Amino acid sequence: MNATARYELRMMLRKRSLWIALGIIVALTGLASSRQLGDVVRDEDARNAMASTALLVNLFLPVGYGSLLADRLVRDQRLGVAPILDATPASPVARLLGKYVGACGAVLVPLATVYFGFAIVYTVVSGRLAGLGWALANSAVVLLPAALFVGAFALAVPLIMPAALFRVLFVGYWFWGNAIQPTAMPTLSQTVVSPIGAYPLHVLLGHRDLVEPGPAPGATLNFLRPEPTPATAWLSIGILLILAALALGAAHKLRTRTTR
Repeated sequence: MNATARYELRMMLRKRSLWIALGIIVALTGLASSRQLGDVVRDEDARNAMASTALLVNLFLPVGYGSLLADRLVRDQRLGVAPILDATPASPVARLLGKYVGACGAVLVPLATVYFGFAIVYTVVSGRLAGLGWALANSAVVLLPAALFVGAFALAVPLIMPAALFRVLFVGYWFWGNAIQPTAMPTLSQTVVSPIGAYPLHVLLGHRDLVEPGPAPGATLNFLRPEPTPATAWLSIGILLILAALALGAAHKLRTRTTR
């Protein structure tokens, strides 16, 4: 597993498309939110500044890295090297986990570069070292679970549909399930299964003005929107990780069937 993870990590980090695609998303996000980012840099509340930045990063960057990971698992079959890899001493489960860990690690590098780069800028401009501490907290309970969730499904789902189709559907799902208000239409937004991190942001990080998870008057799927408490915040993180594990388990079974 370790060798596969290291190989996947190095290969992904060498891909120009990874840096170019995420760089374009960051540039467009910065241009569209330049005034808001300026206000964040001058925000005297380090907790608020880092949480709002984490939400902005988590809203747009997963669209890029989720699309980039869509061919990582099916690529071996397309190139015809899957039977060769199956003949190696490493077990299929170990290779799958190694590819997953390496791929997620590769997308976390530019993600951390962007987020902690901004955190350093905030710390220098504001003189508040607390910004770095809050950046670490946001990374652990908001950015990391989302990356693990997206990475698992980006590897697994293209096994049952073309990668190009997955990318189109994934972009639509991401904004439908994270950016739309629950009162506007049926959506998974602001539920415990939304990877945007609404519950952890609201409860664990105390950012109550930016996101408002919980039951929405007249909205559908309110059974997935329990009252925000520490328990439901950790439940949301746990659900994302469980779904990621189930996706990887399904990917393993699908690959086993195709190689028989």
